[in-house]
Amino acid sequence: MTVNEQSINTKQNQSIQCPVCGDPLAFQITRSKKSGKPSLMLKCLRDGRHFRGFICDRDYMQRLLEHLEQGQKLVNGDHQ
Repeated sequence: MTVNEQSINTKQNQSIQCPVCGDPLAFQITRSKKSGKPSLMLKCLRDGRHFRGFICDRDYMQRLLEHLEQGQKLVNGDHQ
């Protein structure tokens, strides 16, 4: 995958709240420190120590990154 994580902003989801403080959780594409594999991180915006979770399923991440790349191509006028 060639999606640049730096270009994907952290997104909030008002419907998914931190179990500690109730603030919305943020979603962010990250990479594993050891393997470098992409994952989707959910974290509390008020304090990342409240809640931090990762979705690392390879098939899910591949579909997500492909979807994001397609969206970037459409935004940049790079139609296939």
